[in-house]
Amino acid sequence: MTSADVIRSAGADLFARRDPTAVERHYTEDFVQHSPLAPDGREGLRQFLQHIPDGFRLEVVRTLEDHGTVAVHAVYEGLGPEPLVAFDVFRLEGDRIAEHWDAMEPLVPGPDGTRPQLDGPVAVADHERTQENKRLAAEWVEAALVGGDPRAVRDHMSPGGCAEHAAGVQDGPRPAYRRLHRVVGEGNFVLTVAEAVAGGDAGPAGTVACYDLWRLEDGRIAEHWGVAQPVPETMAHANGMF
Repeated sequence: MTSADVIRSAGADLFARRDPTAVERHYTEDFVQHSPLAPDGREGLRQFLQHIPDGFRLEVVRTLEDHGTVAVHAVYEGLGPEPLVAFDVFRLEGDRIAEHWDAMEPLVPGPDGTRPQLDGPVAVADHERTQENKRLAAEWVEAALVGGDPRAVRDHMSPGGCAEHAAGVQDGPRPAYRRLHRVVGEGNFVLTVAEAVAGGDAGPAGTVACYDLWRLEDGRIAEHWGVAQPVPETMAHANGMF
């Protein structure tokens, strides 16, 4: 069973079958939770499951597996008044989940009813280029989004431009990225997790968790999906979102 298989099995047992005994089967005894929605540990996960509404539904769109770490691009329905597009990252120890991070934002349908935040390729290709693509995506984030280097577009962007799926990116500036925390990749897809700062309704000191999925072609950034979630002022644990 692969790490991605473990995540799929855990998701089916917990969220489709609503089996609370699955927590012991799929999660380590010292499981660490970073999602702001759930308390820490196995017991916190059990508490969270007890409050999931009957109409809850999970649709997985993309999955990346990277040496014991699994990233999932998905849609959640039933956690709020509208569907949420989310990224989840799981760290496994053997065949059990040891740590979990996530970020989510409202899913905004297009004028024709499509879901542009999710559209685009889903199949992983170019497995032999995984490490190189992870390096390139990390370089792009550090240079362009953290460092603000205008040369990064020339050095990293596809000549045909980047197909953009992130809600709001074309309508206004991105949050100011200040630190890259995590890079998860498989083949031509790389997910980066960064800490940013923004004003308005953001959390403590305006901190925002930015999850960006990049698709690369021939060593260049060709497509982007993203979720940006303000860090809440209070969470159900003291582990932070990063």
